Amino acid sequence: MKWNFGKKNSEEQKNISEPDLTNPDNALKHVLSSLHDSLQTPDRVEGDRVYCPDWQMTIVPQIEQVDERGAVVNFYISAPQWGKDLFECSAGMGSDTKQALGMACGSFLFSFMDGIVQMESGQAGENLKTEFAGKAHRWKVYLSNIVGIGNCPQVDNPRIYWEALKEEVAKRLGNQKLCFVKVYASKSGENITAECRVDDVKSDALSSLVEAMVKEWDTGYFASHKAFFFIRQEEETVQPYPYLGQAGREALREKVKTAALMFHASEDQEQYDSLPQRLRQALGDDILAAECYSFLPEICAENAFSQVTYAETVEILPQGGEAVTCYKSQLSDYWPLREAIFSLFEEGAFGEDTNDIYQEYVGTSAIYNVICQAKEKGGEKAMANGKLSALLFNMDSDFEIR
Repeated sequence: MKWNFGKKNSEEQKNISEPDLTNPDNALKHVLSSLHDSLQTPDRVEGDRVYCPDWQMTIVPQIEQVDERGAVVNFYISAPQWGKDLFECSAGMGSDTKQALGMACGSFLFSFMDGIVQMESGQAGENLKTEFAGKAHRWKVYLSNIVGIGNCPQVDNPRIYWEALKEEVAKRLGNQKLCFVKVYASKSGENITAECRVDDVKSDALSSLVEAMVKEWDTGYFASHKAFFFIRQEEETVQPYPYLGQAGREALREKVKTAALMFHASEDQEQYDSLPQRLRQALGDDILAAECYSFLPEICAENAFSQVTYAETVEILPQGGEAVTCYKSQLSDYWPLREAIFSLFEEGAFGEDTNDIYQEYVGTSAIYNVICQAKEKGGEKAMANGKLSALLFNMDSDFEIR
């Protein structure tokens, strides 16, 4: 596949004075120019973004860091048919800033965008079947190129990672319209970095599988691999979900805001006990009401006690039924709830009550209770680098997992 970086010919370059690319504004213009006509589909630059009309895809690059020899560029990619926004951070180094930016853009185009091109241009993909919440789901899997740096193994086919990870990745699929998985591996001497992220959330279990592969590398000073899997659900098996796209996310944010304010206003035990029913009436979504009541305290506590490792799964026990184990990534609302509540906190949406709401959520969580008990028994260092097993959530008998 040929990638065109839109370079001007040498005569044109001679007649144009080079801008200072260590200036973030100039660097951004350079990145936009590099992306233009390099995406394997018609595109146009619109202000600070690139838009591809045939795929309804928007790419918004942001300069995270740039200097004389290095660059870090964040890419925010969205399209309505995916049901979510995607994110990639791409770094580059070179003899000068221009080369560093070119490396960052090249890495993004050759790896991340390679998978997107396969998916959006209608290529066949690999078939995958899963089941979640009693529903069958069918998927197409697209594997990006591997980007390698340094004296890394001569592996050009990303199937080496897919074959090692696909069984565990499949367990983490729920009803997403699109799931994207990032694999990053590096080794320098005996120092190993291995990370596998599902929808941009690190999975310790998957990362351990990658680490086991990297330990076998015979490298010199430094070597790294980066690859992506794009796993797209076939439309025929997608179950309806009310909070897709930008409008859906805004609606979810408003409901989370309402839930947080109602939680904060529950000043006694009687009001707190009646909160689940009141949330149902206020939110107009029984499932989300139960999840706001149960998940938001634990989500806040996980953030407050970040030194602890938390299970990737939760146990959901409907009244009178049997407990069901779910990966958080499978639940349609779990990570969107986290994104919603913390974006509200960061924006100061609750005014002077922001910190109080956060602390109150933490204080009512099961995680906080467990950590307090551990500290009482073992002192302040008791939970340092500790691990907690999956939380059990008691739900009403009519609760539906989605």
